[in-house]
Amino acid sequence: MKYLKLISILFISSIVFPAFAQQSSKKSSEGQQRVIKIKPVKPDTTDPNKRALNSYSKEKMFNGQKPSNTMSPIEVKAANFMVEGSKKGKNGDYEGAVVDFTKSLDLSQKPDTYIKRGYAYQMLGNYEFAIQDETEAIKLFSAAIQAYFVRGVCRFETNDYQGAKEDLDVFLEKERRNPIAFNYMAALLFMNKDFKGALENYDEVVRLNPNYPDIYTNRGMMRHYVQDYQGAILDYDEALKQNPDNASAYNNRAAAKIMLKDFQSALSDLNKAISLNSKYADAYDNRGRVKHALGDLNGACEDWQVAVTYGLDASKELIIKYCK
Repeated sequence: MKYLKLISILFISSIVFPAFAQQSSKKSSEGQQRVIKIKPVKPDTTDPNKRALNSYSKEKMFNGQKPSNTMSPIEVKAANFMVEGSKKGKNGDYEGAVVDFTKSLDLSQKPDTYIKRGYAYQMLGNYEFAIQDETEAIKLFSAAIQAYFVRGVCRFETNDYQGAKEDLDVFLEKERRNPIAFNYMAALLFMNKDFKGALENYDEVVRLNPNYPDIYTNRGMMRHYVQDYQGAILDYDEALKQNPDNASAYNNRAAAKIMLKDFQSALSDLNKAISLNSKYADAYDNRGRVKHALGDLNGACEDWQVAVTYGLDASKELIIKYCK
């Protein structure tokens, strides 16, 4: 079984949703806001939730308990397999963990073992098997809160967003110390355009883990959506302290600065974003808008053309409208 990539929540985390003012001719003299379509970028194995879930494996999920003296011989054998599977899960050997958990379940069907095997399946990207295991755990023990967390994450990854929200609602009603769950919930609320609710959940992520991967970039985006541009800039500042090479943070900070009509500073941020990622289509599009606002039409048209070259079709409208 191969390792499969997790879809990034939030979008949760490594996604860019810049919004910015368009300074142009008569109708747009006061600034016209445009928001990039809501669509996550393709993930990789270093996406924020993957990193967070890997840490969760080591710290919370794979804690195996040694057999007790009150167990039958078969239960002791099952417990030993569960302990071995937990050790492998902690070390990131999710395939080996699945093998040991399966041996344990063949001997004794315990909800905690189903939960752990489901989590190992999740980390392998086998979401359907993970959902089956967590559902079985809930059947055996309806108060198996961790099962709702794992199943909610897997339902999110299989685009069952309603089911994901239902499971995470159950989990968060009982357990309020898991920043990953709040991060996924923020993604779900964002998709429903509940930006205020998403921001509240990002606030919880920061409260629980100020070092959660890419959290300040994501919270900055939500602050932008609720028109708290100064707050967004502060979050992007923090994101850049943690990672000075975060091109998305530079681009999004520029977007907030554009909304405040701080064009020169925005231009500097966009130059930096492009220097870090020379194929960053959104940054070229944004920089074109800044140049247009500053009266550099030729420079704007050049940037918009580059944005189109790198796949941003939205820039075509600007070329048609403003460029010869």
